[in-house]
Amino acid sequence: MNELNSSQRAVVDYEGMHLLVIAGPGTGKTHTLIRRIEKMAGKLSQGQEILAITFTHKAAGEMRRRLTSRLTDIEKKIFVGTFHQFCLHVLRGYIEETTLPRDFQVATVEECEALIQHLWPQKTLKERRALQETISRWKALDDLTTPPEEVLIYNEKLRQIGRLDFDDLLLETLMLLRAKGHVQAQVHEIYPYIFVDEYQDINPVQQALLKSLAGSRGAITAIGDPNQAIYGFRGADVRSFERFEKDFQGAVTVTLSENYRSAPNLLLASSQVMAKAQSFPIAELTARIYIQGRLTIYEAATDRAEAEYVVHQIEKMVGGTSMYSHDSGRVAVDEQARHGFGDIAVLYRLNSQRPVLQKALERSGIPYHIACACSSVQDNTDQVCPYRGGEITLNAEKISLMTLHAAKGLEFPVVFIVGCEQNILPLNLEGLRSDVEEERRLFYVGMTRARECLYLLRAKRRRLYGKTYDHEMSAFVRDIEEELKEYATLKAYGKKQKSKDRQLSLFS
Repeated sequence: MNELNSSQRAVVDYEGMHLLVIAGPGTGKTHTLIRRIEKMAGKLSQGQEILAITFTHKAAGEMRRRLTSRLTDIEKKIFVGTFHQFCLHVLRGYIEETTLPRDFQVATVEECEALIQHLWPQKTLKERRALQETISRWKALDDLTTPPEEVLIYNEKLRQIGRLDFDDLLLETLMLLRAKGHVQAQVHEIYPYIFVDEYQDINPVQQALLKSLAGSRGAITAIGDPNQAIYGFRGADVRSFERFEKDFQGAVTVTLSENYRSAPNLLLASSQVMAKAQSFPIAELTARIYIQGRLTIYEAATDRAEAEYVVHQIEKMVGGTSMYSHDSGRVAVDEQARHGFGDIAVLYRLNSQRPVLQKALERSGIPYHIACACSSVQDNTDQVCPYRGGEITLNAEKISLMTLHAAKGLEFPVVFIVGCEQNILPLNLEGLRSDVEEERRLFYVGMTRARECLYLLRAKRRRLYGKTYDHEMSAFVRDIEEELKEYATLKAYGKKQKSKDRQLSLFS
């Protein structure tokens, strides 16, 4: 998509100060952002740069690659990086203006965990993780009151060993800009144009940083989709969209609503799910690719049967994966492969749903990889993986298994969402609670990963955490019109008898 549609052109050509772009899934968000950055780069004066903030290193790398293909000397014209990279750059550059250790290092996740264990050895592992989360959430609040005692103790020890944690990078930069007017003025002069991607995911400190960076003279372009705000558990606040025009006076909002990814019926189904949301009002997406999509609903007896159904459908799509596939009748001998393994993703809400899928895939010889950039800490918990899809490297020769959170920013011709059940989607299990509206948005993110085929699966009986659950179909699925759904059944397959003619042909 090299040309711009009318809405994309309005974004690129906007001449005012502040601009909020609401970009739904598949609407050419990155393409539009690149073109606007390219245009604004031509307005820079000597010594000035554009500041382009992304949320992942991979997104920053992709943006830098695209800009390099269109502009020369981008290293001198554009700073592309995450909030944390930019704040580290500012703190290093103005270290003499702070009270921080002059040669501070950024603490690793493991170092932070070890420090908390050292400071509170009496706490259990679960309690220490909760405390670490509490400290992180407080640092994301832009709270001007006195920090809680635990934060003070933790920070004091962290500084004694010459460390800042990742949250400190943002908070210390914000405090520097607020305390030192001349530093803020210099930063304003260097970065007159600010771009921020995934605006729906910013937290209060990041929002305050953007206001300080823009000041009264800087121009900010923010782009994102409030319907894809799924990181509230990490402190992100989707209300930033509602406050944008107040935070940045004179701002204009433009909506990108032409979708170039999903089949029309899949797009309509996802919009019906979001029609029940209590969210920021945005225009409905319009499909601009005209392929026949397929939305399949399947209700399995158990989670194992659910996994077997996934395997069976994959075998049909790729033309069979073993002699048993053909010999059992699961896949016709003359059935042609319509997709490769890399075209298919299986998404789930909880990591604990994954083992039964892995076993089914392994039994059938289907190659897969677990697409998650989790650290060892997240792997050892059953909370959702807090990393974004943008950090994931996919394998073109394997099925992708990943959480719904990890799928953000990705797309596949075929998507299976397993566990479409009440108390899983939306999540409401013992010890695992969630915000229903954010869960709806998470389901929407999963649905809009699919280009051609979307399977929504439910197990009538499921084993989780040593317990057996009987859950109804998710209310989110019930929000979709029946006319858009195709209900599937799966017959039992066994060793089929070979015909006499076929047996004789072996000896002819």
